[in-house]
Amino acid sequence: MGVFRAIFLLIHRQLSHDLFRTSVSVGAVASGVIITIAVNAVMSGFQTKFALSTVETSPQIQVYDYPPTGGRGLADDWSEDGRIVTLSHEPAPHDPPRIEKPTELLEALEAMPEVEAASPSMVGSAIVNFGSSEARGDMVGIIPERHQRVVDLEKDLTSGTLSDLYASGGGVILGKGMADNLGAQRGDFVTVRLSAGDPHSLRVVGVIHTGVTFVDLRTAYTLLSVAQRIMGRGREVNRLNVRLHDYDNALEVARDIEQLTGKRAVSWQEANTHIISLMQTNRMLTNIVSVGVLIVAGFGILNVLMMTVIDKLDSIALLKSIGYSRREIMLAYLGLGFGVGLLGVLVGCSVGYYVVEFLGTVPIPRLAVLDTHTLLVNNLPRHYLLAGGVALVVSMLAAILPAMRAGQLDPVAILRGHS
Repeated sequence: MGVFRAIFLLIHRQLSHDLFRTSVSVGAVASGVIITIAVNAVMSGFQTKFALSTVETSPQIQVYDYPPTGGRGLADDWSEDGRIVTLSHEPAPHDPPRIEKPTELLEALEAMPEVEAASPSMVGSAIVNFGSSEARGDMVGIIPERHQRVVDLEKDLTSGTLSDLYASGGGVILGKGMADNLGAQRGDFVTVRLSAGDPHSLRVVGVIHTGVTFVDLRTAYTLLSVAQRIMGRGREVNRLNVRLHDYDNALEVARDIEQLTGKRAVSWQEANTHIISLMQTNRMLTNIVSVGVLIVAGFGILNVLMMTVIDKLDSIALLKSIGYSRREIMLAYLGLGFGVGLLGVLVGCSVGYYVVEFLGTVPIPRLAVLDTHTLLVNNLPRHYLLAGGVALVVSMLAAILPAMRAGQLDPVAILRGHS
């Protein structure tokens, strides 16, 4: 016990003796920790917000009557010029074919233990006109009370309610981006027409702001019966929408639905595969950069400890001459590396917390995917544990070579060299 106390005192003396070297080493480790925490907080914040926004503003699984080879996603025709609010339908092959026996399929879906709710819809591209303004987007025909169980639209409505869709003659709820681009407000009438059909006048009964940019720019909700009438599709539906008890299982459940129904089921992960892949690639690259910064900090520790060994040759020789073993000398320098790493982690985590909080207030231009005005951050404990753990490992690895060097020194040769 006395030996370890002596080693601890030696480490403390070495750390406090040369404050400049200690500060440089601690600062290098702290910088790496801060960068790692900040990068992970931003990446995690964006990914979490995107996932939650996606599963809360759109069905977690959508069922079609064909394989997705020729299908068109919600954002495929999306553009930001958005001067449109007249929904004009474009016929097949862009729109999915009708689903046979939707009632029986919905009953089968809702009988699955993983499924919380299911609803039918009629979706087609359309053109919406208001005055001289025009917008191209997707008209979604729904049964409000059933669709609300699949997607909670009510919480995102900035005006009106879903029940207002039952207004005389039919109503429409516009995405906020579409409504802003058209200049339309609740109570206004917009013209909805097919590309080669008669125009239909619908009253704007509400505006919805989901926070997902391309949804708010391109989506208009109306009654299922109204959408069927506008699109000339009788009593048909072309999508079945599914909500799960656990949205993380969407990929597996989609495959089960395909086996059950014989129809194509697209999970929210598949529908957003390009964005998710891009985020995963960015996360991998930022992690590589973060680890690289910590490795550079490790080389800084290595350099400082090697210089310490050279400067303290007399002290090392004296310690060995009074009975300290090679193992104890090595432990002293490994402890020195650990001490530098620990101080760097403590400083880095403390400063990193405030850096992340500050980043959450930094204004940014509107994103193409999410409607946010500041950086999205997620200040999670695991980011600190990850950064701190990696920093301590790098610090210990950096201390191995100087520790071995110090332990191998011959005190007799050192003392003779200075005599």
